[in-house]
Amino acid sequence: MESIKLDEIDLKILEILQQEGRLSNKELAERINLTTTPTLERVRRLEREGVIEGYSARINRRAINKNLNVFVNITLHVHQLSLMDEFTEAVKAIPEILGCYNITGEGDFMLHLVARDVDDYQNLLRAKLATLPDVQRLHTTIVLSTIKEQSNIPIP
Repeated sequence: MESIKLDEIDLKILEILQQEGRLSNKELAERINLTTTPTLERVRRLEREGVIEGYSARINRRAINKNLNVFVNITLHVHQLSLMDEFTEAVKAIPEILGCYNITGEGDFMLHLVARDVDDYQNLLRAKLATLPDVQRLHTTIVLSTIKEQSNIPIP
């Protein structure tokens, strides 16, 4: 995606909606000092152009018994494009994986996932992660505590 020209009002809309995605159009318009129609048009343009990719609720993992936060570095055997595509499609099918990143350095991919506890992760490792296509090595890092975690992107 190429960079899209955003003015100060667009940036303010993005900043506000990252914090309060359920804000009504009327409330948003008041906060940016526009009327509702141009505000709605701007939000729709930001959505249409892919600047706003969607809306979601942040869920407390502990409240739904997903207490274990895990990162897994994966090294593949072969770096053949068709096998990498097969690997990435298999990863997308595992709901416990919150993020998959193609990385440089140690390993080829880094997965971020959640599990109930160590036993649940061990079952996930054996049943799903160890069976991913073309995996040579898995290196697991379990998070002991979270110092900072945010999904909001700083708006200039």
